[in-house]
Amino acid sequence: MHLRIALPSVLLFVLAVASAEVASAHAQYSSSNPPSNGTVQTLPSVLQVTFTEELAAMQFSVRGPDGTEVTTGPAQIDLQHRTNASVPLRGAGPGTYTVVWHNVSGDDGDPNDGSFVFTVAGPPAAATPTPMASNASAPTTVAAAPAANVPASGDDAITKGINDVRVNTYRKRQAIRDQYRGKIDELTFNLAIASGEGLENALKDAMAALTANGAH
Repeated sequence: MHLRIALPSVLLFVLAVASAEVASAHAQYSSSNPPSNGTVQTLPSVLQVTFTEELAAMQFSVRGPDGTEVTTGPAQIDLQHRTNASVPLRGAGPGTYTVVWHNVSGDDGDPNDGSFVFTVAGPPAAATPTPMASNASAPTTVAAAPAANVPASGDDAITKGINDVRVNTYRKRQAIRDQYRGKIDELTFNLAIASGEGLENALKDAMAALTANGAH
């Protein structure tokens, strides 16, 4: 009596296990390059997908961001590793690419379908070059030389700085000659200046020479 009741239960268990094995016999998506829902900078020239079982047949359809088909050849099964398949691609710009696949399992001949997406970000934006500082030399400002200390008219203008031999310019000597004309011996004055005497000493010598010459 107990054996009759147990047999149907065993049969149901065996059928359930067999159904599960049949359901899992399909070649399912395992991994890919580019990965499912992943992002890559540039689109590879070949899409590679690995499945959970060996393949007997494989088809791919890949749509670019603009909706056009971007596969450039038929799908290929890796005969050394029959769980791997690939298909060549062409670029269609940055954006989302949609992969639809259809295969036939090499284990039991069951077909299977699926899809996944990945994103191409595109190459990184080029850095904006920093403007280089101009190599042109800034205009050189040359300081103007100070104006010569040239006396104006009048006694104060002539005698101011008279002891400074650096201001023994022609115009100052001429101003002294004009002021003391008739009061100095100009030849003696000129000779004293030429010998390096200061204006004051030359003026004294010239006055003394005029006095000496008048005494004779």
